[in-house]
Amino acid sequence: MKSLKILSLFFALFLISSNTAFAQSQRAELTDEQKEEMAQNIEEYFTALDLTEEQETEFEAITKKYAEQMKAVRDGGGRRLQKYKKVKSIRENKNAEMKKLLTKDQYKVYLNKQEEMQKKMKEKRNN
Repeated sequence: MKSLKILSLFFALFLISSNTAFAQSQRAELTDEQKEEMAQNIEEYFTALDLTEEQETEFEAITKKYAEQMKAVRDGGGRRLQKYKKVKSIRENKNAEMKKLLTKDQYKVYLNKQEEMQKKMKEKRNN
């Protein structure tokens, strides 16, 4: 009797944890529209920064990594201030990786391009 209760409890916990893991993995996926927009943004960066093939590959990997983190924050729960702090931290980490990847001149262009993108996003949100 006692072992049946324990077994039932473990089974229930298993179901809850697997459901939570599935929901989190679904949330982290980017929509087709987001993937297309990200690809366009990456292409704009490639043109503006005049990246080498090696830099392009690394740039794209870094961008995708942090885009997925940003989406997870946006889709996740929490207060606005908590989300803002997480987004700021993610952005700082991304910029640190980009600074290592890019030359000084490329990094300056990258920061300017990033400002432009942020302005576009604000305009898009306001409309």
